[in-house]
Order: sequence, then structure tokens, then C-alpha cells
Amino acid sequence: MSAWLKIVANEHDHWIRIINSFGEYDYAEDIVQEMYLALEKYAKPDNIIKNGKVSNGYVFFTLRSLYYQFYNAKNKINKVSIDDVQLEHFSNLEEQEAYNKFCQTLDKYIDKWHWYDKKLFRLYRDTDMSIRKLAKETGISWVSIFNTLKKCKIDLKENFTEDYDDYINGDYERI
Repeated sequence: MSAWLKIVANEHDHWIRIINSFGEYDYAEDIVQEMYLALEKYAKPDNIIKNGKVSNGYVFFTLRSLYYQFYNAKNKINKVSIDDVQLEHFSNLEEQEAYNKFCQTLDKYIDKWHWYDKKLFRLYRDTDMSIRKLAKETGISWVSIFNTLKKCKIDLKENFTEDYDDYINGDYERI
């Protein structure tokens, strides 16, 4: 170890506190040791020792640079090239089209219902309200809402079970 580096090492505890001020406690000693190696390899003694005193600014910037290098290496995200990734075939366009067609057919059928049945069913289906909350909000008895929804569901099951089964089984062209 050179004489000028021994002068820098005399303030070792101060350099540790600087690294601690950056928020690193576990590897502070290692970063300071790396600083000594970097100074030995790259720095000129005239830049660090001036009038027998250590240039705190030079050492501070060296420590900060080494801390950021450590921080970036620690938090480095492994990047993967898109060319290296085997992408699965995610084309479910046919399924989406079948679902949309099924929903449109269902809505056209619901449009033919009595206004009361249509309104209650859509309120229940399109909102997150329970039967009790619907009853409270609309002023309609929950028994009436329950019976109406039950009748609507039975009607849909009777008329759309086959189409729904085709959708579930992937027979999209049959919908």
C-alpha cells in the first residue's frame, strides 16, 4: 500500500459513514474497500492529497460512483430478448367473436321480454347489487325480484342451453 493511500485510509470510519448516509449498511465496508482499490489503480496522488490533507470531495465522488455501481448491479433486472422467448399462440379471436355473438343473441332475446322483467334482469346482471340491495334501491319487494329473476333464468336456460354448451365445448361455428 502506498503512503498516500495510508493517509486516505486513516479516515476509514468517515468513509463508512458516507456510505451509510447513502442508505447502505450491509456492504458499506466492501464499497469503501473497492474505493481504495479504485484510487490505487486510477487516481493520481496529487488529486487526492492536497497540502497533506485528503480531498474529501474527490473521495466522496468516488464513493458515490462506486455506491451507484453497486446499487445498479444489485437491482439489475435480467432482460430477455424477445427473440429468445417462445411465445404461445394466443389467438382466441374465434372464441371472442363467438362470445360476442352469443351475448348479442342473448340481448336481442331479452329485448323481447316485458319491460319489468327486462329492467330487473339487466339491473341484476349489469350491476354488483344483490337482490336485497336491488329491493332496497328500487322499493320492490325482494320476493318479487327473486321470482322475476328465477323466471328469467329458467327462460334463458330453456332457450340458450345448447348455444352455451357449444360455446363451452369450443364449437363456435354452431352458435
